[in-house]
Amino acid sequence: MSSFRRIGEILVSKGYITPEILTRSLEIAKAIKKPLGRVLVENHFVTWNDIADALSTQFGLKKLEELPANIPFDVINSIPHNLIKSYRIIPYKKIGNTLYVATDNAVNYTQIMREIRFITSMKVEVAIVPTDLFDSFYKSIFESQIDTGLPTFEDLPQSEEEEEETTEDEEAEEAPVVRLVKAIIEGGIVQGASDIHVEPTRNLVNVRYRVDGILRKVTTYPKKTHSSIVSRIKIMSGLDISEKRLPQDGKFFMKYNGEQYDFRVSTMPTVYQEKIVMRILRVAASQQSISDLGFSEYNTNRFLELVHYPYGIILLTGPTGSGKSTTLVAAINEIKDVTKNIVTVEDPVEYNIDGVNQCQVNSEIGLTYARFLRSILRQDPNIIMIGEIRDRETAQLALEASMTGHLVFSTLHTNDAPSAISRLVNLGLDPHMIGVSLIGVVGQRLVRKLCDECKREVTPRKEIVEVAKRLYPDLKPKMYEAGQSPSCPSGYKGRTAINEVMIVTPEVRKLTYRGASNAELREAARRGGMRTLFEDGVDKIVRGITSYNEVTRVVRNE
Repeated sequence: MSSFRRIGEILVSKGYITPEILTRSLEIAKAIKKPLGRVLVENHFVTWNDIADALSTQFGLKKLEELPANIPFDVINSIPHNLIKSYRIIPYKKIGNTLYVATDNAVNYTQIMREIRFITSMKVEVAIVPTDLFDSFYKSIFESQIDTGLPTFEDLPQSEEEEEETTEDEEAEEAPVVRLVKAIIEGGIVQGASDIHVEPTRNLVNVRYRVDGILRKVTTYPKKTHSSIVSRIKIMSGLDISEKRLPQDGKFFMKYNGEQYDFRVSTMPTVYQEKIVMRILRVAASQQSISDLGFSEYNTNRFLELVHYPYGIILLTGPTGSGKSTTLVAAINEIKDVTKNIVTVEDPVEYNIDGVNQCQVNSEIGLTYARFLRSILRQDPNIIMIGEIRDRETAQLALEASMTGHLVFSTLHTNDAPSAISRLVNLGLDPHMIGVSLIGVVGQRLVRKLCDECKREVTPRKEIVEVAKRLYPDLKPKMYEAGQSPSCPSGYKGRTAINEVMIVTPEVRKLTYRGASNAELREAARRGGMRTLFEDGVDKIVRGITSYNEVTRVVRNE
């Protein structure tokens, strides 16, 4: 067995320093009580990379040249922050029952392994990283994005009675609160989140980001600061800071790295104080076209056929957060023209579209969808977009508008496209009116896209082969699943849409008149050329865009 060598001896043997430099640096380190490695780096004898190379040799550990750009939050949060800080470790990957951690503190690595194994019940693999890389990565993860201002809240009000008396001017002066709110918001932008959740619990407040459709816990902060945080966000959003018993909705705008973002803010009272959800909207998304949405070529052609109809109503269906509003914006961008008067009624207005007259619903003063629609029909519109059909009156007016020479777009909450007809009937509308006015329904879901760099090919499942052969008889189907790499531990980057585009054919119209079941309507729609959500998902699976697990997470195989 080879004898243990000190780091100075290894640096000399590797030719990084001379014996004379080592002797002099050891004297300096002893005098100023600093580690030898820091003395050598600060005097420019070696780099932190040289030190990491020597530590790797000294302890027989793997050395990392870089860390992943996007570490999943569940990996980061697998170890308490206080241990990450005190032991100088960063968990960067999790495969099976093994947790991979990076450190520049190899002296304590055996103790690190024991403690992490005890906390996580997982195997631990330790790697060495240069100190400068560790510091910059730690700052980007735990300081600049999330934890700014978290350590010191002594200057905040200590009781709820004091917090209720906080004025707007006083709130603006609470630098730690301002910094924390700014860090939470900017962290959401940097991470590509669609929503930020600020959720009070019994003892702490959790901050979670929804990234690519998946909620991930980011950090926590002390419960005593929550009222100040809520007040700060309410002030930014133009909400009433004294009203804590009722839900409120507001919005604010901010610029980050030269790009404008809109934030839709919703507050809701819970048993542990108010919860806040902020929806992040990129202003640049208002310029999106249909080709940007991820529609397959087949569905793109069918959707374009619908949006270029001169009149009738087109519905988009799907759950909240499935991208319906973005698809509506893309449809409006496709057909807007200086010769057309386009009016939208939304609650709230999510994207500002140039050249379009957009109206904001305000139910508190009686300005509902239905009331707006009555006024819009006197404004000589060509195209009308209604944010959502929620009740019989709005649905009735929308269908009547589509029967008098207007093209109408709207959304409806149903599980699939054919169910939209049954939903309208359940709202109390005449099936004959539905059959005459409805020209098409688009069902939509969002799925995560596989990372092109780390996805790996697997044997196609039997059901995927069967559907793929039906869609593309001459295609040899392939199938991929998410891999893992240091740069992409989750295996997914971004999202795309899967759709079913139902065009109302004469057969579907006749079935609507006689009140046919969803199953009958669905079969008629398929005979009319509709590909189901699952079939469109298979199209994206065999093209290597997404995985089977991701498609079956959001839709079922019929």
